[in-house]
Amino acid sequence: MNAENDAIISIHPHHAQAILDGAKTIELRRRIPQLSVGTRLWIYATRPVGAVIGVATVERIVRGEPEQIWLEFGDQSGIGRDDFDSYFDGSDVAIGLLLANAKRGTEQVAIKELRSLREGFHPPQVMMTISNNEAAALQRMTNIDISCATHAW
Repeated sequence: MNAENDAIISIHPHHAQAILDGAKTIELRRRIPQLSVGTRLWIYATRPVGAVIGVATVERIVRGEPEQIWLEFGDQSGIGRDDFDSYFDGSDVAIGLLLANAKRGTEQVAIKELRSLREGFHPPQVMMTISNNEAAALQRMTNIDISCATHAW
């Protein structure tokens, strides 16, 4: 990760909205790239939205057997048990990114604008790190007051 620990994460629009509304405080994954507490995640809502719509900070990372993660964090996941079980079917590990300081941008940053920041930009399948300059540009473009979405260190 870069010094500021910023990354773009792809999330289905329904779940992205739930994070920004505060109804979903954990993002569940079967796998994630190297990531640390304090990372600022710029939330890219996948199609049909296709834009960065907000930001949240990774407050804690939990790993465990899916059953253990469901029992401890299922009520924060924004999904039902059937969807959880279907997503983690065949997986021995569940990873949860506990999120804090979620902020919605007053402006969305569409794919065309993202490509102006990084030539050939393609939305990440899971997550990708971004540079300090790219993060600063996203902050300006989304009109998010980062002082309220600060790193947790």
